[in-house]
Amino acid sequence: MNISRRNFLKVSGKAGGGLIISLGLPTYGTLNAVNPEGKEVEFNNFISIDTNGEITVMLTKHEMGQGTGTSIPTIIADELDADWAKVKIKQVEYSPKYTWHEMGTTGGSGSISRTWDSIRMAGATAKELLKRAAANKWSVDPIVLEVKNSFITNLVTNEKVEFGALAEAASQLPIPNEVTVKQPEEYRYIGKPIKNRITKDVISGKATYGIDIDIPGMVYASIEKCPIYKGKLKTYDATEAKRQEGVLDVFPFVLSEEVRTELNPVLGYVDEGVVVVATSTWTAFKARKLLRVEWDGGENGSRSIASLQADMAAVKDTPDLMSVDLGTIEEGLANRNNTVLEMEYDSPYQAHALMEPLNATAHFNNDFCELWVGTQDEERTIGEVAKSLQLPREKVRIHNLISGGSFGRRFHSDTSIEAAFVSRKIKKPVKLTWTREDEIRNDHFQPFLKNYLKAVITPEKSVIGVENRAVSTVEYVTWSDTWDHYYAFPNIRCYRSIVPTLLLEGAWRAVGEHLAAVSKECFVDELANELHKDPLDYRIELLSNEVDWGDPKDMPEWVIKYRLPRKKLIRQRQLDILFYIKEHGLWSTESPEGKGRGFAIHNFGPTVCAQIAEVTMDDEFGFIVDKVTAIVHCGLVINPHFGRGQIEGSIIWALSAVKYGGVEVENGVVQRSNFHNNKVIRMDELPEIEVIFIESDERPCGLGEPGVPPLAPAVLNAIFNASGKRIRKIPVTQQDLYDTPEGVPVT
Repeated sequence: MNISRRNFLKVSGKAGGGLIISLGLPTYGTLNAVNPEGKEVEFNNFISIDTNGEITVMLTKHEMGQGTGTSIPTIIADELDADWAKVKIKQVEYSPKYTWHEMGTTGGSGSISRTWDSIRMAGATAKELLKRAAANKWSVDPIVLEVKNSFITNLVTNEKVEFGALAEAASQLPIPNEVTVKQPEEYRYIGKPIKNRITKDVISGKATYGIDIDIPGMVYASIEKCPIYKGKLKTYDATEAKRQEGVLDVFPFVLSEEVRTELNPVLGYVDEGVVVVATSTWTAFKARKLLRVEWDGGENGSRSIASLQADMAAVKDTPDLMSVDLGTIEEGLANRNNTVLEMEYDSPYQAHALMEPLNATAHFNNDFCELWVGTQDEERTIGEVAKSLQLPREKVRIHNLISGGSFGRRFHSDTSIEAAFVSRKIKKPVKLTWTREDEIRNDHFQPFLKNYLKAVITPEKSVIGVENRAVSTVEYVTWSDTWDHYYAFPNIRCYRSIVPTLLLEGAWRAVGEHLAAVSKECFVDELANELHKDPLDYRIELLSNEVDWGDPKDMPEWVIKYRLPRKKLIRQRQLDILFYIKEHGLWSTESPEGKGRGFAIHNFGPTVCAQIAEVTMDDEFGFIVDKVTAIVHCGLVINPHFGRGQIEGSIIWALSAVKYGGVEVENGVVQRSNFHNNKVIRMDELPEIEVIFIESDERPCGLGEPGVPPLAPAVLNAIFNASGKRIRKIPVTQQDLYDTPEGVPVT
């Protein structure tokens, strides 16, 4: 792959010999101490090299446990041919010199795929500059030079020179018109199971999370938040709270309507509340409990999950729009000789339940706000905080710290807005910390989706029509957007309806794809059973038939250029996985009595993941998941160690939702509060997990979320295989397994 000088300048910035100015940002994974006499020379926006040989890689993505903070530097080090032991990693602050792909959102499982071109260019270009500097030093043709392990060797004379000795001279050279990046067979680090560089600091307590920050003069704050989405603060009595030793101030947290209208209604939404400022976090927490607060619940104050379900049922027959119109199923529905299967699936709200509670530290001083927080999107958080304070963007600065889990939750700016508001009010630096109860009750929940499905089947056991009426609480997670493009059913009708949400919503690991997969993959499994076909073979049949994506003449250019090729890639990867499973004998519907196997396949972005779940029915626990086998096609796997970890973590995450997920809501208030009633999978509940990657040299795609969507439907299908009961919702309860009758087809 050749990189032109023009493209390199666009995405990586102009190389130069200027010294990097230290901003005191966190670094990690340093294996060699910096020589104070060394001079750090900047090559581009991603690489600087100390004249004593130490290499600093600039990390523009947020590290939240997924390993991106090691994988991205690994790619750069590979292209640079650097000694990995001499590489240190520095988290950089937001800067407009980086493109959106380079520094934008750390989310959507896209950190590596979005930066792939830029970081490879950065490494390869820096290497070429060093190589040319060595050629000048020895007055030889660069063709006789070899670059390896931070040294350049003259293959004619066997002379060697380290990168550090060439750094200043190399950085002064003009950027080459073209550079060549490596081919897969040349990789030294890419594709190898390199350990996470932050692990040692994490287990030793040296790693700095947002909750660890300590600033001179800092005080501590906690907010009693309105428990009802869009609720208002009516009155409060802080008499008892103020009497507590260590309490410094108590005041309302209410943004003006002018400010609220400026903020993004999702990313910048904050609940009203009452702030307690104290000399310690625990004092603030204790004093909060003594507040007497009265709330106005507003439109959501009388709503519940039951009323939301009723709202959804009420609109299913009067949809807002038809999202897919391919043929007609009315004639098939009217024919009494046909069988009509009707199914209803529920994918409910899901909480995040992060291990590190949400927090942010702010110092507002002289119309400038400085923040220390773990965020998935520095640029947007800067924008939302600036709007909330009515300041120019350049008056807000964020130090992005590693975080203890995020899964989409730290994409939102609420904690930063709250901390900035409090700091400005009290004129001191302040650390704001949410309680576990705050994080669960005032979460940005995964949206709620219901699917009402029909399938028309002829007496000859042929599906001649499918209808999906999707009802969701937000538009962007509608199931039909992902389903109809891959399975080739004749005569498809998909409808969409939106109802007002009961809870604040946001990104939850795998977002809409998790919602989509539950109904899609269970629905296909039910059809296979009705048609007396093997679930795997039936999917191969549906994916092998030609699919109608519409007439290209009616499509925008971007759809033809980007979306259609991606759909075709995903469809092919699904088939590749299905054939791999058959060829390696991984699938069978045969199981001993009381045991069952279930299958599901889905994508997140271009990455496709199939899962085979093996379950045992159990009188005490309802069901036990014994093993999950995941087969993944993500293109090139940058680090198999991290890749397996991400898929394993996704399976555990999704299994928690299957066994314990959803939330109960009464009078607008979430009834869960902590891990005792918002349970997550414990170690003794974990299944055996096997992860298989389809070998590929294609462009790498994300792995943080693709393992989530197939888990729930694979388990639900396995439960049917073991017990004969169809469960069309999560979580799966004892009552579902032992009191729910099997649905009866309508003929």
